[in-house]
Amino acid sequence: MMLADLQYNIERIAKGVNASWAIYVKYLATGEEIVLNADVQMDTMSVIKIPLLVTLFREWEAGNVNLAKRLALMTHHKRLGTGVLQVLDNGLEFNLHDAAVLMIIQSDNSATDIIFDAVGGPGVVTEAMHKLGLDSIEASGWAFDWFRALSATMDPSYADFSPQDLFIKGYPTLTPREGAEARERFHFEGNQSFGLSSARDMGRLLEMIWHSECASEESCAEIRRILRLQQFKTRIPKYLFGATTAHKTGDFEPFIANDVGVIEPFGKSPVVVCLFSAHHRGIWANLEDAIARISEKVWEYGLSIDGVQSARAEK
Repeated sequence: MMLADLQYNIERIAKGVNASWAIYVKYLATGEEIVLNADVQMDTMSVIKIPLLVTLFREWEAGNVNLAKRLALMTHHKRLGTGVLQVLDNGLEFNLHDAAVLMIIQSDNSATDIIFDAVGGPGVVTEAMHKLGLDSIEASGWAFDWFRALSATMDPSYADFSPQDLFIKGYPTLTPREGAEARERFHFEGNQSFGLSSARDMGRLLEMIWHSECASEESCAEIRRILRLQQFKTRIPKYLFGATTAHKTGDFEPFIANDVGVIEPFGKSPVVVCLFSAHHRGIWANLEDAIARISEKVWEYGLSIDGVQSARAEK
C-alpha cells in the first residue's frame, strides 16, 4: 500500500458520514504524515484532559502540586456526564494521582475539575501548552462551565447555578424532543467549547509525550502508562488486534466523536493518530465506526511499512 492509497481510504471513510473532520496521522519511525484539515481548531471535548494531565505533571515537577495529596469527596466536587466519582458516597478518600487516572481512563468529569483546581485553572493549562509551542490548544473552562452552559440552553435560570446546585438539581426536565433540540442548538449555535485544539497540535503533544519532550522521562512514562489504561475502546482500538493503544476519547453525542492516541503494534513502530469530528448528523454508532475503520487502515499501513523496513535491514 502507498501513502496516497491510505490518504484516499481515510478520505473515503470520512466522507461516508455526515460530519466535519480534522485528521492528523504520523508514523514516528518514518515521519510520514496524513493530514486532513489538520490545522483547523476543533472542539476537543474530553481530549483536553491530555493537556491537563501533562500540565499536572509539569506542576508536580515544579513543586507546585503534591500528587499524593488526599481529598475527601464532597457534593461540590461532583459533576454531570462521564465518570464514577459522582455516584460514590461523600467522604471517600483518594489522592490527586487517583483523580488523574480516573480523569483519563473513565473520562471522569468530577476528577477533571479537581485536577483543574490543583494546577490553578484552565488558564494555566493553556499557558503550558503555548509554552510548548502548541498555540491552538486552549482549555476553555472547567467541566462545570460546559455543563452549566448546556443546562442554561435548556433553562436560562441555570446560568447562575453553583457546582453543587447543578449536580443536585441535574439537567432541566424536558421532553426527549425538547432535550434533543436544545443539545443540537447548543452544539451548532453555541460558543461554549470544552477545549480547543487542531489535530496537528494534539498530535505534536502526543509525540512529545512519547519522546519525553513535554515533561521529564519519569512523568512522560507515567502519562504513557495512564493513557494505555483507557477503558473506552469503541473507536481507535476497536479493530486493532495485536496492538496496544494509548489514547483519550472526547464526545458530545451524537455531534462529536473524537479519539487521539498512539497505536503501538506489537514489535512494530508507533503511530500517532488524531481524529476529531463535529457537526455530525446521523447514527452515532456509524460515526464511531468510521473512526475505528480509519484507525484500522492506519494500522495496516504501519504494518506494511515496518515489513518493508525489516526486509531492507536484512539485506
